[in-house]
Amino acid sequence: MSGFFKSKFFYVVAVLTLLAVIVPTVLCAMGQTSFLRSAVNTVLMPVQKLSDKAAEAIEGFTSYFTAFDKMKNENLRLKEEIASLREEVAGAREIREKYEWMSKYLELKMLHQDYKMVHAVISGRGSANYSNVFMLDAGRISGIAKGMPVVSEDGVLGYIAEVGPTWSKAVSILEASSSVGAFVERSGAIGVIEAEYDLSLEGILKMSYLDEDADIKVGDRILTSGYGSVYPRSLIIGYVETVSTDEFSRSVTATVRPASRLDQVSEVMVVTDYEIYAEEQ
Repeated sequence: MSGFFKSKFFYVVAVLTLLAVIVPTVLCAMGQTSFLRSAVNTVLMPVQKLSDKAAEAIEGFTSYFTAFDKMKNENLRLKEEIASLREEVAGAREIREKYEWMSKYLELKMLHQDYKMVHAVISGRGSANYSNVFMLDAGRISGIAKGMPVVSEDGVLGYIAEVGPTWSKAVSILEASSSVGAFVERSGAIGVIEAEYDLSLEGILKMSYLDEDADIKVGDRILTSGYGSVYPRSLIIGYVETVSTDEFSRSVTATVRPASRLDQVSEVMVVTDYEIYAEEQ
């Protein structure tokens, strides 16, 4: 410790301290307070400027975070508004889709006033790509029974194969075991719509048992005949895509693209009662 008091650093500090005390005192005694004030201002000026700059920087820093908080809050508010608008749009879309479906259902009902129908939603489908089985959320309690036809607003979809209290299982007309009596709307030519495995994979039906001179053309609309099947008369089955004649048997066959596609339908009607068609004698 004694070495510190003998060091040069100690002498320098001591001299500066004495000067800091003595010089102002002497100047004040000589009436040179203005000189003293000027000297102090000169020394303190850089410090003052530095202080001002620091204050400005702190103020700017604070303003930045204040603005950031405002932007963050505004962003949250906008997100809430967007979410609310999306809900409104989704609700409006659902109402529109429901209205469109009901309009088509009413058209079907007006066209077939003798039908009694029960509304159902498709609640499940077969897991395999080629599966033509689908589940409905309505069953025996709603008046649905085995063998009843299932239709969409576009036409025939299938028929009920199994029924539970609150559910039912339906089979598409594309199922290989399915066959439907049918006729050509334009000409009245009669045949049978059948499902064949290979064609079913392509979503196509086959129309067989047509007379060799049957008037059938590509684009013709095919309807249910009401003969020997679960389907009432005049439901739309689909449209003719190709017509061919066997050169040996001279039999005519056609391929038909179904008007109603299972992969595009979510709501259906089960026809629970209808007038059985009887041809006039």
